[in-house]
Order: sequence, then C-alpha cells, then structure tokens
Amino acid sequence: MTVIPGLVRRAAAEAERHLREGVGLLARLGRDLERSAELGRILPALTERLKILEETVRDQDAELRAARAELRGLRTELDSLVAQLNDRLLPRIDERMDDAERDLAAVATSLIRTGRDTAGNGTRLEVAERRIADLRTKIAQLEQRTGLWRDLQAGMARLGDDLDAMRARMALRAAADPSPDAAPAPVQNITDRPA
Repeated sequence: MTVIPGLVRRAAAEAERHLREGVGLLARLGRDLERSAELGRILPALTERLKILEETVRDQDAELRAARAELRGLRTELDSLVAQLNDRLLPRIDERMDDAERDLAAVATSLIRTGRDTAGNGTRLEVAERRIADLRTKIAQLEQRTGLWRDLQAGMARLGDDLDAMRARMALRAAADPSPDAAPAPVQNITDRPA
C-alpha cells in the first residue's frame, strides 16, 4: 500500500505544477492584453504625430527647393559680377602698370644720360629720384591692388565652388529618405577648406 500514497503525492505535485504554469500563462496573457489596449490608445496619437512629421518634411522640402532656386540665382549673379569686374578692371590695371614701368624706364634712362656731374644735374637727380620713388610707390600700390583683386577672384571662385558643393549636398539629402528627427546641417559648415 505504500505505492498508492506515493502515486497520489506525485499526481498532486504534477497537478500543482500544471496549475502554477496555467496561472503564469494567464498572468502573461493579462499583461499582453493590457499592452495591446495601451497600444490601441496610443495609436491615434502616433498617427497624428506621423501626419505632423510628414507635413514638416513637406515644408522642409519646399524650403530646400526655394533655397536651391535662390542659390542658382546667386550663382548667376556672382558669375556675371566676376565677368564684369574682369572686363572693366583688369585691363586698366595692366595698362597702368605698363605706363608706370615705361615712366620708370624713361626716368632711369634720363638719369643715365644726364649724369651727376653738375649742380643743375644734382637738382634734376633729386627730382628724378623723387619721381622714381613716387613711381615705385604707385607700382607697389598697383601691384597690391592687383593682388587684392586676384585674391577677390580666388575668393569668388571658392564661393562658387562652395555653392556648387552645397547644391550637391542638398540634392543628396533630398534624394535620401531623411529620418524625421534629423536636423539640417548648419550653413556655416559648408566647406572643410580654410578660407
């Protein structure tokens, strides 16, 4: 008879184990139902947020298109300005430098011919030296202006390259599917090159 109480204990333990598993399963199902109900309550808010994000993306796309159009207009104006400046200023600067060099050569030639023997020639020499100094100053100023102009041209060219690079980045950004939380890159980081 000792076998039957052992079997009864095993059957009772097995039944208790099944009951505990069933209670655990019911508790998990209850939590899943609560989560489903909570997700059902959150769904309209998420749908509304998605609509807001879509509108924001549309607005940003319109702003980017407007910025691209403005950049194209700016690039056209910039190219026109550079062409006008090249046509108007550079030929005159080169002419002035040529005139100054001719004057300097004429003064130097006259100094060589005149010599420094007489007192009158000494006065002429001083006048000629002052004129040479003035001409050298003018040549230095013209060379400085020419250098500044060429620096300006290089800066304009870099600005044009930066505008092209920014256009290319905007095209890549518009082509890619941007995440709604991604912020646009700041404008001051257009280029990695030093000015």
